[in-house]
Amino acid sequence: MSETEAQLKQRGHEHLLAGDFASARPVYEMLMAMGSRDIEARFCHAQLIDDGTHARRAEARDMLLEILDENPGMLEQGSGPDLLVVRAAAQRCATVGPFDRAIALYRVLARLSGDASDYFQLSEILTQGNFLGESIRSLEKAIELDPAYHTPANRETLEIARSRVTRAKEKTVGRYPDTPAFHGDLQALIRGHIAVNLTSEPKFLNKSSRFFTMGSCFARNLSMSLFRSGYVSHHMEISEYINTTFANRMFVDWLSGADIPDDIRDRLLELLPLSWHRDKTLGVIGSSDVFILTLGVAAAFFDRVTGEFVLPRPSALNSRALAEKYRFRTATVQENVDNVLHLIAFVRSINPRIRIVVTVSPVPLLASFEFESAVQADCLSKCTMRLVAHEVVNNSGIADILYWPSFEVFRWAASNASDYYAADDGAAWHVSEDKVAGTVRAFVEMFSGD
Repeated sequence: MSETEAQLKQRGHEHLLAGDFASARPVYEMLMAMGSRDIEARFCHAQLIDDGTHARRAEARDMLLEILDENPGMLEQGSGPDLLVVRAAAQRCATVGPFDRAIALYRVLARLSGDASDYFQLSEILTQGNFLGESIRSLEKAIELDPAYHTPANRETLEIARSRVTRAKEKTVGRYPDTPAFHGDLQALIRGHIAVNLTSEPKFLNKSSRFFTMGSCFARNLSMSLFRSGYVSHHMEISEYINTTFANRMFVDWLSGADIPDDIRDRLLELLPLSWHRDKTLGVIGSSDVFILTLGVAAAFFDRVTGEFVLPRPSALNSRALAEKYRFRTATVQENVDNVLHLIAFVRSINPRIRIVVTVSPVPLLASFEFESAVQADCLSKCTMRLVAHEVVNNSGIADILYWPSFEVFRWAASNASDYYAADDGAAWHVSEDKVAGTVRAFVEMFSGD
């Protein structure tokens, strides 16, 4: 004869009193299978299934939040059993999110319980929302309620935090976005979490702004999207084989009339689009308002004897032969920084007023002759180029230059959503045209003065 719900609850309660959680767990699982809506049984079940893993903790969180959503009075009455549910839900939200719900629950909990530990936890979680002033007051309240919190570490924390509050402009702490932010509006994600540091930059765009883009195929995608948005935009592309800073440097040296190796000059001329030539390129640079330089990859071919950069004629068939003839390696951050600074100096010599935007292409390195894993090679390459962008933009003393986080939009947002790559043609290395357009819209909206 099967047990009734009341009998199961009694048996489960006895196991809990005895500290026999292994025996209690299947009892409460049977209660849930029976469809029990008893608050105490559901609370106990949530506590028992939380084994510390993210998945189980989130499952427990959802059960506890469901109880609170069904019984809003629990957030108002402040009885002992109610506070146990609120506290358990708040603890799990503080661990696996959402943080805004954790903040709301701890605010209620501290007010209802008047417990020092709840005020202390409230102080901690408030930092996730940049509520520094309220966090300070909550820690002060915890110390007032319980002198055990009056520790040297907490005193030092209060001293530093109070000094920050008194500053004219308090610097907020960057927080990693919650999952809904990644799956929501792309422009809101970029403005609120990825390019948030650029919101106070001058508005330098208007409908008459002219763009010149250079670099990898991603720069071509940006240029096309700008053109579709009504802007004049020219993209200088000499195929994917010039998406290294070494090739870009050779290209501007050719533009300036400097001596470059004959084989590289001939190769550049082969790769030039039919409608482009030196005078046209110089004219476009001179008439543009914004120069977008997209850094592609850090790996390139170099002569095994001299160590000099080479620009061979790779194909699918002869790639392995080239890898034997030349050395294929990831260039250092400093090598790439030097190349980029050289390139920017040339562009500014043609057009001193041009504003410079540096980006890193999210398009991956398709093949590597340096590492067996192209994925690891791409990670090293992109990390290198991101450091190059940081050094050039932040530590080189160049005026009117900024970094636009296209790479972060695609690589970090794509890790939480599924339609940033391969959405158009199924190719894992092709970025979604829709997401490129969304990134450009966010850029235009952020910097447009119209």
